[in-house]
Amino acid sequence: MRIATLSTVAAFALAVAACNNNDSGSDISTDANLAEDSAANDVLGANAATDNEAAVALPTDAAGFATAVAATDLYEIESAKLAVAKSASGEVKAFAQHLRSDHEKSTAELKAAAAAAKVTVTPALDSEKQAMLDRLKAASGAEFDRLFVEQQRTAHQKALNLLQSYASGGDTAELKDFATKTSAAVKGHLDHANSIKL
Repeated sequence: MRIATLSTVAAFALAVAACNNNDSGSDISTDANLAEDSAANDVLGANAATDNEAAVALPTDAAGFATAVAATDLYEIESAKLAVAKSASGEVKAFAQHLRSDHEKSTAELKAAAAAAKVTVTPALDSEKQAMLDRLKAASGAEFDRLFVEQQRTAHQKALNLLQSYASGGDTAELKDFATKTSAAVKGHLDHANSIKL
């Protein structure tokens, strides 16, 4: 009888140990699944943000448009400076130098068009563009190059949408002309960014 009881207790202990091992395995699996779910939600969240941004009305007033373009140009100039200093890719550095030159020219042309429209332009980064620059400053090596090109694709698509929207529905002729002219250069930058393979 005692042997049977010990055997039963031993079998029960082994069953409990097996369940505990399965539970810890389940915890690992659950943790991995949670990480995958979190990553999927991050992607979905990013897509939702992009969809929401598309729904946001772009400025059609001269001052709002000029402020938005000035912020975009400043981001492009500052991010290009970072890329020239930090990039490990000759292709990325050349692209960055081209961006800096074109966006410095764009800023000068924006200021001239805004002055003709009696609008003051003071370039300043908005919180979104400052956060983008901060992420670039924190990155290095291949991660920097990947992030820089990814940000250029996003920023130029948004800039193109802004310019095209103002060119078709803006309230000031001088700035509408600027928007039409600048759209072609921004489209060229977007195409270039899309062609870079890292």
